[in-house]
Amino acid sequence: MWFSSATRRLSLKARLISSYLVVLGVGGLVTSFVGSWIVSTTIMMQARRAVDHDFAAAKTVYEQQLQALRLSVQVAASGTTIQRYLQTGDQAALYAYLRGIHRDAGFDFLSLTDAGGRVILRVSRPGYSGRDASAIAVVKAALAGKVAAATEVLSAAQLGDEDPSLPARARTKTGNGEVNEGMTQIAAAPVEGPAANVLGVLYGGLLLNGNSAIVDRVWTLLFRGDRFKDADSGSVTIFRNGYRIATNVRTVAGERAVGTEASAEVREAVLKRGALWRGRAFVVKQWYISEYDPVRNYAGDVIGMLSVGVLESTYTTIRNSVILSFFLLATIGFLMIIGITYYMIRNITRPLGEMVFATRNISAGRFDQEVQSNSPGEIALLADSFNAMLKSLRQMKGDLEEWGRTLEEKVKQRTEELVAMQARVAQSERLASLGMLAAGVAHEINNPLGGILALTGLTVEDMKQEDPNRETLEEVIRQTERCRDIVKGLLEFSRQSKANTERIDLNRILQDTLSLLAKQALFFNIEVVRDLDPGLPAVMADKSQFQQVFMNIFVNAVQAMDERGTITIASRHNRAGKCVEVAISDTGRGISPEQIDRIFDPFFTTKESGQGTGLGLSIAYGIVTTHRGAISVRSEVGKGSTFTLRMPVAAEAGADVQA
Repeated sequence: MWFSSATRRLSLKARLISSYLVVLGVGGLVTSFVGSWIVSTTIMMQARRAVDHDFAAAKTVYEQQLQALRLSVQVAASGTTIQRYLQTGDQAALYAYLRGIHRDAGFDFLSLTDAGGRVILRVSRPGYSGRDASAIAVVKAALAGKVAAATEVLSAAQLGDEDPSLPARARTKTGNGEVNEGMTQIAAAPVEGPAANVLGVLYGGLLLNGNSAIVDRVWTLLFRGDRFKDADSGSVTIFRNGYRIATNVRTVAGERAVGTEASAEVREAVLKRGALWRGRAFVVKQWYISEYDPVRNYAGDVIGMLSVGVLESTYTTIRNSVILSFFLLATIGFLMIIGITYYMIRNITRPLGEMVFATRNISAGRFDQEVQSNSPGEIALLADSFNAMLKSLRQMKGDLEEWGRTLEEKVKQRTEELVAMQARVAQSERLASLGMLAAGVAHEINNPLGGILALTGLTVEDMKQEDPNRETLEEVIRQTERCRDIVKGLLEFSRQSKANTERIDLNRILQDTLSLLAKQALFFNIEVVRDLDPGLPAVMADKSQFQQVFMNIFVNAVQAMDERGTITIASRHNRAGKCVEVAISDTGRGISPEQIDRIFDPFFTTKESGQGTGLGLSIAYGIVTTHRGAISVRSEVGKGSTFTLRMPVAAEAGADVQA
């Protein structure tokens, strides 16, 4: 009851503004939160793609290192030099030859065995031979005549046999104590005699424990030494079991985090199940978006992991900045709409307030105030009727005053006139009551003013063509309808709703879009060449969405030509493909081959900073593919680009189109 009474006391202007603000506020909040979610999801998805790419590069470098070792021992073992030295027994020359290979290929150790697998020469430890190396899997494979390379784990004793300095390098302190074994990349190749018999095996390896060369090379290749807020923008790590043996990750003290462990979740997935793990991982002191892949030995057993990560804060900072900008722009737009709405409603409702004030003056006996209204439509008609009523009342008041002055003199002679005058007075009282009732009813009018869009539309309909305010109000209608369509489009994308498809003529959509853009300043120096097939069949599509597709392509073309050049538009009916084709060409800068595969990716742009968001072509691609169509691009640097859009004809709308 109290709420109903309070609502009646509110002015019409306050009620209109408050109702509109509720609708605008709810819609703005929903739009902002949905937009923020889309931005956040897109940016983090881009981060995961970057990690996939970086991990593939890191794994390639790791495998290339192993293959380089394999190629070195294969080339050395397949020649005749080692055979000749073995046959002549020239140990000094053989040692000098193998020492050169050891130095040039970067081996940590290089050894030669006989046909039984016993070592006859070690480059890193001359004179220390006779040990059996056939227990090493790749050496065993080479004794069988195969060239083999793999990552293997050697004990401290095996490392010491190869080089006395290796056990100390392999020693790693972990949270559970000290580990002395070493994870190595080993390659082995058979040395064959003239009769294709195996004379021995040449094998060599590279110790990964404490070896920063591989991880630093990958880190430099992928991240180019970039840092973000005093932290490396990426991490590269080699694990033996669950602890780090080579990494670029630093501890709080600034040292390499060798010996620190991966999380239990990662160890469970990679080491126990042998699966690739992707996700958000806390690495020593920072959160990284990481991938971990098992490292297997020659037998296929998981002996370690290779990991690559991208610093999460580099992407979350961008995400937060975009979302903040989104909310800031939404707030500015909200305030501007409030100001425009207040100005419009104040001008529209001002005559009603003047009528209320005038009725109060009439009740007090003052008939000298008229209502001024520049607004067309029903309110202007009401103001004119009200002024006519005031004029009539003033006239009747004057007549009554005149009759009052002469009433005593003429009372006897003009009895009949007095009766008529009384009737007129009664009529005047009824008119006054009707005026007050009309003012009260006008004060309570709300339903015809249900929303700003409807009210502005009615105002424009009754406005004269030459009225200077007409163009302003028409622009308000267009902008309000645009806001309504924007809200409706975002809600449909988040819910994944279907487009409002109908039979449309792409030629007409192209013409309408060009008409919208022709008046823009950036199109003043653009020549448009049209080659449109007049017999183009209809397609099933959403008209407004395809207008957005063509508008995005046209604007990109104009910007690529620096607002000066020629746009050629051609449409045709591809009867063989049962589709409609639209080709839009420009004479702009063109797109380089390395960029053309990414032209439809979200947030990718070839424009200078601040000239675009990278979303226009991505949105166009999404709209076309949603309608079972296809869009492709051809480009040549310095000559221009051609975007080709293919859509199934209406009779074949259920079939897909091949790009």
